[in-house]
Amino acid sequence: MNYRIETKEAFRITGVSVPLYKDIEKNFTVIPPKWEEISRNGTLQRLVGMMDTPPMGVLGVSTCNDTEPWRYYIAVSTSQEKGDFEEYMVPAATWAIFSGTGTNQSIQELERRIVTEWLPTSGYEYGNAPDVEVYLNPDPQNAQYEVWIPVVKKQS
Repeated sequence: MNYRIETKEAFRITGVSVPLYKDIEKNFTVIPPKWEEISRNGTLQRLVGMMDTPPMGVLGVSTCNDTEPWRYYIAVSTSQEKGDFEEYMVPAATWAIFSGTGTNQSIQELERRIVTEWLPTSGYEYGNAPDVEVYLNPDPQNAQYEVWIPVVKKQS
């Protein structure tokens, strides 16, 4: 798996969100319909028009920590006013960034492989920040994307 390690400053995202569940399969039943809904009703196009700060791409951000309710944001990084959208600050972190292409199902497969194959032998462990999906080309049949996993060096 090709990856790079990068440290990024905090960045602000603006968009819409749905609750996340500890049951991964349940998340697969709520997240794809939300993407379809905002694609159909013009929300996604409005968000793309607001994108003006890195990372450049439509973002899927999973906030799964112990201090706040779990949410999945479909958002962009922007300096503009949020208007009627929600906003979230992605904290500064070190990220393992994996690139991929394919259908939107292939990103779920890549995420599974990162956690089950790469992470256990990488010398890193999960950091305290959300997982970030960056859709560089959101075409559902030929997506180009990055998966950002927050990492910290394992203490030996």
